[in-house]
Amino acid sequence: MSPDSSWLLISFVVYTAGIIGIGLYSSRMRKATADDFVLANRELGPWVSALSASASAESGWVMLGLVGEAYLFGMAAFWIVPGIAAGYLFNWFVLAERLRKATAESGAVTLPQYLMHRYGKDSASVRLIAVGIITISMLAYVAAQMNAAGKAFEAIFQLPYVWGVLAGAAIILTYTITGGFRAICWTDVVQATFMIVALIGMPIVLLTKIGGFGAFLTAAREVDPQMLTFSYGKAGFAMLGFIVGLVGIGLGYPGQPHVLSRFMATRDTRSVRRGGTIAISWMVLAYMGAVFFGLFAEVYFGVIDDPEQALPMACTTLLPPIIGGMVVAAIVAAICSTADSQLIVVSSALSRDVFGRKRDDAAPEDFGRTQKVDRLVLIVLAVIAIGLASMKSRVIFQFVLYAWSALGASFGPVVVLGLLWKGANRAGAVAGMLTGIIVTVIWRNITVLKSSVDEWVPSFVLAFTMVVVVSLLTSRRNN
Repeated sequence: MSPDSSWLLISFVVYTAGIIGIGLYSSRMRKATADDFVLANRELGPWVSALSASASAESGWVMLGLVGEAYLFGMAAFWIVPGIAAGYLFNWFVLAERLRKATAESGAVTLPQYLMHRYGKDSASVRLIAVGIITISMLAYVAAQMNAAGKAFEAIFQLPYVWGVLAGAAIILTYTITGGFRAICWTDVVQATFMIVALIGMPIVLLTKIGGFGAFLTAAREVDPQMLTFSYGKAGFAMLGFIVGLVGIGLGYPGQPHVLSRFMATRDTRSVRRGGTIAISWMVLAYMGAVFFGLFAEVYFGVIDDPEQALPMACTTLLPPIIGGMVVAAIVAAICSTADSQLIVVSSALSRDVFGRKRDDAAPEDFGRTQKVDRLVLIVLAVIAIGLASMKSRVIFQFVLYAWSALGASFGPVVVLGLLWKGANRAGAVAGMLTGIIVTVIWRNITVLKSSVDEWVPSFVLAFTMVVVVSLLTSRRNN
């Protein structure tokens, strides 16, 4: 190993040890309550809730996947920013406080529990459908994060892909199993900080190497004239479908269980309001940085076999090894901050809502047994996700958006209407969730539909419509 590689590795190991240490330390704050392992006893302040929600939502697909999309589609990738901003605004300033109050009053600690309380306390159908969708979609989502870890370790340390997947999983499991949701949120704060520094700093480094913005514009016109257009050569309905697809990604935010859990765990109303401002500021900086880096990377590096490895490539070739190691840590941070959140969401849904439904008056020792089930289910799910990731069959951006669409369309309409409209009922919720997941799968796998507009827009719209229509029809019939 060369001296440069040694410093890169040392820097990365120091960061990783620090993250694990924070996670392990957080376990000392555990409380003997039903809410602790999965919601940190509902004690998150504004900075922790905002940065944790942001880091868990904007995973390796921003630092690797979105960079790759900007590399491929140029300025057109900026259409994603207003859509994501709208999703953040709606989540934080319309849904968050309502969901926090509703789950605190009902005692729900998972999204399926909230839906069951909202749509009928004895509604096993709502609960089981919700758990099924979370399990399938989240496993795909976690597998995408493991895929990102494998790619990152492969590009940076020349570690075989499968060993990179295992390394990422080992880091995540070490602190998640011990500290639960609190460990995840605490480490997310550090990870979100590393991510934003990397996404602001690396485009500046690359632009400096190119010679400034004027030199970039000149070179971009020579490399690919379409890079500097917001349509990337598309026109008419093709351009409209492309733009609607990117902007429509924001529709998925109200239905992401790993993001909604942060709202459920936030301390009070003031923390929600302050958290919203912090989260949106973070998001704008992160997304703009990722897109600009992708643009600059196409000019500076030219042809790259895998555009999603542009950021790791820049870290190892343009930065001093010790600084490069910290940026590498930021990439792995992005991956870990989402995978750990998703693992605990799906494991808690299975352990609390399927395998071990508990009494509301359970004794503290019962909570200990419940948490053992939580941890066991979490390990099993991680092993399954590792197996899926080892196939290395999809690019990160597309794999994540598949799961994102399924979750957003299945849960977004039932959560939004459940909080904002009293007329939404159990039949409408079941119809909406099933429509969301079914339309996502069908639309994505029929070429003529997929080529017109991406699946998350029609799946969300149709699921929302089904909740309203079926709720109205069944309410009239019952009356």
